[in-house]
Amino acid sequence: MAVSSEAELRHVLDQLHEQEDALIYKLDAPMKDSRNFYRDLGGLDSLHGDLDMQLIAARSIHIAMLCPAGDTAERLSTMMRTLDMEKKRVEATLIIIEQVMELKACIAGIIGSMGAPQDWEAAANYLSRVSNIPEDIVRGEFALGVVPSIEAPEPPWATIQTARKSLCALFLREFNAAAAQGDGTKVARFFKLFPVIGGARSALTRPHEERGRHDDLFYANNLARLLEHIAQIIDSHSGLVERHYGADKVVQVIERPQKEADIQGGIILDTWNEERSVARMMADIKSYPFSFLSKSMMPFQRGINFALRGNEPSKDEFNLDVKKVEGLLGEMTSMLKSWSLYKRFITSKCKGVLDQEEKLPPPKFLHQCDLHKKVSEKLIEPYKLTTTFLFRRSVEKAFEMDTAPSGLSLSTPCDGSPPFILQALDDIMYVVDNLLQHILSTGNREVTVSTTSAISRVLESDFIGIIHRRMKDECYPKAAAQGGFPREEKVISFMGYVSETQGADMAISSTQTLKDSFTFGRDAEMVANGLRRLKDALCAKATELLNDGILALFDEVLWPRIRLILTTSFQNAVYDVSEGEPFDEEDVDVETSQQVSLRFEGGWLALTRPLKHIMTPRTYAALACLAANKLARVLEKRAWSSSGLVTALGGLRLESDFSGIISVIAKDGYALREPFARLQEILEVANMEDDEWDELESAYGSSRQERSRLLSDEDTEMARKIVRR
Repeated sequence: MAVSSEAELRHVLDQLHEQEDALIYKLDAPMKDSRNFYRDLGGLDSLHGDLDMQLIAARSIHIAMLCPAGDTAERLSTMMRTLDMEKKRVEATLIIIEQVMELKACIAGIIGSMGAPQDWEAAANYLSRVSNIPEDIVRGEFALGVVPSIEAPEPPWATIQTARKSLCALFLREFNAAAAQGDGTKVARFFKLFPVIGGARSALTRPHEERGRHDDLFYANNLARLLEHIAQIIDSHSGLVERHYGADKVVQVIERPQKEADIQGGIILDTWNEERSVARMMADIKSYPFSFLSKSMMPFQRGINFALRGNEPSKDEFNLDVKKVEGLLGEMTSMLKSWSLYKRFITSKCKGVLDQEEKLPPPKFLHQCDLHKKVSEKLIEPYKLTTTFLFRRSVEKAFEMDTAPSGLSLSTPCDGSPPFILQALDDIMYVVDNLLQHILSTGNREVTVSTTSAISRVLESDFIGIIHRRMKDECYPKAAAQGGFPREEKVISFMGYVSETQGADMAISSTQTLKDSFTFGRDAEMVANGLRRLKDALCAKATELLNDGILALFDEVLWPRIRLILTTSFQNAVYDVSEGEPFDEEDVDVETSQQVSLRFEGGWLALTRPLKHIMTPRTYAALACLAANKLARVLEKRAWSSSGLVTALGGLRLESDFSGIISVIAKDGYALREPFARLQEILEVANMEDDEWDELESAYGSSRQERSRLLSDEDTEMARKIVRR
């Protein structure tokens, strides 16, 4: 601001003084109220002190109250831990007692079976049960004091060992006698009893003792000695050559003995091929008709059965000795194993001197040598054909000699231990396992992948195919007349095939480490994939057939009878009960009030007990699950159809009857209650009193999820209409 005169300057100064006074006034205004502010702060400080004192007093009271409670909780916790420990000790003691009682029962069963009855199967089964009891229990002091008896005074472990040795010697004697007589049934009977008593080694080695002639593996042994001799030469000279001439010269040294191996090995293979008439045998294998398999895959027609039997080719028309084929397979397995070991040795020598990676393929000269070509032509291709033929022939023979379990009935108790499966399953799966062990022992990836694929095809087409055809055409449990029931023998036979498919689902598993046998490149991975495809394909086919069989068993056998049981159970059941009629337990005895569930339980147990005894646990569980789901839907439909026809007392009786039926079903497994959850909720809603329902609706309002977990609003309204009010 420009000032031009003294008056203007005074005027400006006056304005500044006025602004200064106004500012001082504004600054002094808060200070005038500070007296009240400080007084309030003092009051707060005083309250803070009082509150601290009260907090200290409250804490003292709290500690005084909680200390006894804490001591009590500690005592209770100590007592609970003591009780838990006592409970565990009692449970452990009960387990030991049960095992000792099982041991005593098994020893008594062994002594009894080996006595006058001479029931060798039962004695073997008792020994098998004993093997499941821990060794420390068998040799324990408690068993020593409890188990010995007048019939078996020795310690239990001594009695078991003596019985096992006696049975093993007896089975060997009977096995040799049956083999000498050519009694195939008796041979198979005692051969299967060896693994049950823990004598599998005797069973596997004994049949081969009489086949150890010198010329059986003459050519295979000569080839093995040739390759072993060449490997020794290479091993003894490779170190010297590497030290004096360099590592790169070792490969050249290996190539020279390899040429001699090509010549001598080729001579051995050519002579073996000619002596064993391999070409002729392969031609016979290719032309073998597998008449039984072909006939078994044809639709079952009673009218032409005898006509076909008359046109069957006789066994004399096919001059093919299966035992010679088996011997040929053993020779080829031994030769291929020797060749694989030789290749592995040569490859390791080449990789060692050249510092190559571990998983590289064999050296090029070994892959292109004449002996490799001879092995591929004379061994690998015949091996594939022979393996496939022997397996198909084993499947055919197993079904030819197949016998169903005897003495089974749906109306009377049957002897024996479940599951009851057909003999063919055990025989075929034993052959599969034995054949896979032979194939894997060759160490040849090409052979293993090809033969496992062939085995898979045979299992799918022949094994599963025949079972499917028999289940469909020969023993499908179809009633002869409308409204009737299938014949009992068909039902039992059908259940046997269903159990057989479930056994095939779990039978194949690889039990051998592949990395040690297949060391080249990705061979081990490819072999493992082939075995996995074999198992997956069989399991997929078996599972599909199993599910179809269980569904057919339910539709044709179980459900028609359950429907009849339901009709009988609800006969004369009245739910339109007036208040004047007696219903309470004081007026009506329990048996009368539970007559529906008692009738159902009687019919259900009579129906399912034989099925449960004959079938495997898995197949029966699947069948029971189907029954539970179907029953839940039928009972729910019955509940809806009773809408408006049920009084309040009748609704309670209806819920009681349905709950009794559900309890009977759930005895086979608690999971079987799940399909009935919706039905139970419907009955619970239906039997609620009006005031209770109003209270529930007012508590949860329009939230359906809170009121009912499984019912919609429409279902809830319908459920409220079931009971007439």
